[in-house]
Amino acid sequence: ERERKRERKRKKEMTSDPSSAVVNVQFKWGKELYSVDVDTSLPGLALKTQLFSLTNVPPDRIKIMGLKGGKTINDDTDLSQCGLEELAKKGKKLMVMGSAQAVEKAPTEEIKFVEDLPEEEQHGAQLGERFRPGLQNLGNTCYMNSCVQCLGHVGELIKCLENFDENAASTSSGGDASAMNVSGEGSMALTKAARDLFIELKTSKVVVTPLRFLMVLRQVFPQFADRDERSGVWSQQDAEECWSAIVNSLANACPKVKNIFGITLETELKCEATGESRSELDTVNYLKCNISIEVNHLADGFRLQLSETREIGNNVFEGQAKISKLPSHLVVQIARMYFKVDIQQKAKILRAVTFSNTLDVYEFCSDEYKKVLDKGRKLRAKAIEMNVDEVFGDSSDPDAYITGHYELVSVLTHKGRSADSGHYTAWAKNFIMDEKTKKPVDSWTLFDDETPHAKKEEDILALKGGGDHHMAYMLVYKAIYAKEPVVPESTKVVEGEGNGGEDVKME
Repeated sequence: ERERKRERKRKKEMTSDPSSAVVNVQFKWGKELYSVDVDTSLPGLALKTQLFSLTNVPPDRIKIMGLKGGKTINDDTDLSQCGLEELAKKGKKLMVMGSAQAVEKAPTEEIKFVEDLPEEEQHGAQLGERFRPGLQNLGNTCYMNSCVQCLGHVGELIKCLENFDENAASTSSGGDASAMNVSGEGSMALTKAARDLFIELKTSKVVVTPLRFLMVLRQVFPQFADRDERSGVWSQQDAEECWSAIVNSLANACPKVKNIFGITLETELKCEATGESRSELDTVNYLKCNISIEVNHLADGFRLQLSETREIGNNVFEGQAKISKLPSHLVVQIARMYFKVDIQQKAKILRAVTFSNTLDVYEFCSDEYKKVLDKGRKLRAKAIEMNVDEVFGDSSDPDAYITGHYELVSVLTHKGRSADSGHYTAWAKNFIMDEKTKKPVDSWTLFDDETPHAKKEEDILALKGGGDHHMAYMLVYKAIYAKEPVVPESTKVVEGEGNGGEDVKME
């Protein structure tokens, strides 16, 4: 009661004191009545803002009625000239017109933070738009799922398929109408199914069922429809055979795919006995890393594979294969599987073969092609020395040069003792940047059929083999292209003036 008396006294003093700039005015809005202390030294917007805090009517919607002479109060109106003091003395009320804006509703669902989500959901939440779901296993189809996930992380391939023109492809392939063959309708059907599957993987946030793609794959390549004779269960297959079937079909229907994976090899052979020489030119979709007791790293396996000894007729030819053209994505097959005669099935070499996050294939290229690579390698070295960011282009950039350097994108692994048994999985790199540091985040995803798991680079490099756990079987590397580095204006060095002719670094 004492506080109310003091408040009434204070208001009375303000309204009775002609020197005071604050006036207590009564405002009526609908059924509500508000007593507002108005500072007449402020513009009209200040009053409207006060009323907004009481009525929730936005200032631009407020109209005040009841002023002498029908005056209106605008944002810049001088309140001291509106006669508010006289109205307050007479106890008159002013009308406020305007509709209140809708009050935002509280969220119907409880807000969840990434840290509070189950572990299996945290990875997807952190990746955001880059999240890719798993693929349903439809009966020993992990070999196919792993191939699809690895290929699905080749951005250039996805763009190629998204722009795939079925009519143009039919015309360029000669319009082969034979039933489901690899070079005609079969390739076309599998390419369309792959395109639709990749689009679904790109947009879906839940597990994808690749039933249509599997059915087309088995129709075009019946070997993938084999079943166990006794149990009737779908047979496990070799992921490398599935990979080759898919990529060859895509390349037949969409020739641009050949530039993504195609490796051109020049082989020079010579027979020491006769002096005869032979030259061969071939294009393959992956580089094979053979394994022997001397092979410990990818490069060792490449040297072994590219060294040729061949019996042609009654003569033995020896020589070396060299790369004469590199693709935008270099696929490596670690040749772990071989056919064991005594058990009549493919066995597996468990030997550890190390690989790294980057790959340099310069030494395996022909002398002529090395000259092509030298331009890009010099530009890259120059950019690194200058510490210039974002100087690397891609295959679509006419100003970018291929370097022979590659970066690991995905890994297909196998666990088990035979290619036709065990389990296949895919591991893919997430190319994301830290918003604060602007540096790449160490983030990988393991796709174990339906379930994605968060992984780090150290987990990937541990897939070298040497035991019964998952080991790398196929590797996908992305080419690094270099451009002429552009020095930012803030770091250019110019000739200084008034500094004895010395160079001055402009910041």
